[in-house]
Amino acid sequence: MIGVFLFIILIAVFAVQNAGPVSIKLFFWTVPGIPLVLVIFGTAFCGFVIGVLMGRLTKKGGQRVSSLSNIKEK
Repeated sequence: MIGVFLFIILIAVFAVQNAGPVSIKLFFWTVPGIPLVLVIFGTAFCGFVIGVLMGRLTKKGGQRVSSLSNIKEK
């Protein structure tokens, strides 16, 4: 828990120190002049959400495997 808190503080400090505008390009889509703070927080949030979802999927997958092994033993 302390590690997560320190990581959040590190991201916040990095974002505040790099607050200049940047343009984002993805294939044919361009967003000009968006603050780097929003990009950093947005990507950190997306990574957090993906991590939580992957954790839940692997947890459910493990439960399915253990329930299947219990069925096979009977």
